[in-house]
Amino acid sequence: MAVPKFGKCNIPAVGYGTFSIVDEEVLEKALGAAIETGYRHIDTAHTYDNEHLIGKVLKKWFDSGKLRREDIFITTKLPPHGVHPDRVEKFLKESLEKLQLDYIDLYLIHFPVTTKTRLHVLPLEVEPTDHLAVWKKLEEQVDLGRVKNIGLSNFNQRQVARILEHSRIKPAANQVELHVYLQQPELVKFCLDNGVALVSYFSLGNPGIAKFFAAHGSGQ
Repeated sequence: MAVPKFGKCNIPAVGYGTFSIVDEEVLEKALGAAIETGYRHIDTAHTYDNEHLIGKVLKKWFDSGKLRREDIFITTKLPPHGVHPDRVEKFLKESLEKLQLDYIDLYLIHFPVTTKTRLHVLPLEVEPTDHLAVWKKLEEQVDLGRVKNIGLSNFNQRQVARILEHSRIKPAANQVELHVYLQQPELVKFCLDNGVALVSYFSLGNPGIAKFFAAHGSGQ
């Protein structure tokens, strides 16, 4: 059965997230099983440190003839220490090389903040940036054919509105935490009213919440 698609860029409605999977053997088995099952949207990020592993898995599938590039939708993200107009091209090229791809289907600004170092380096030092200048650099990457669609992640309504107002290429999506415990109705309505697809992560919530309620009660 084909997976439904949504948004202007036809994002497969169910995606396979790869956050925290950095063991090569585990990732190869898990991603292989996902593809066999019918997943056609793979979500990763520079910050996840597994783009190179995903690239190896995809190459095996492409070489086997069981999967064509045009049949898979790849999302990856510009890391916080790359959210600067002078760094966009560098980090995008790194992702393309690691994933062994000629283009990315959807490239997101991972967070609306810029850090001086990787997220893993604490304490984090935040530095100023210009979202509009960064967005213009992303638009250039679309023009160059390295990216099919560009979007946002973890942006609030005001930040999305500013990009929409001043962009030549509108954001295709905004990926945010979205589930029964965090529904964000105003953000959802604003994005959908303006043609920005909402992509959720932690869609089923956090298993820790259920454990907490089981141990302490729901408070109702």
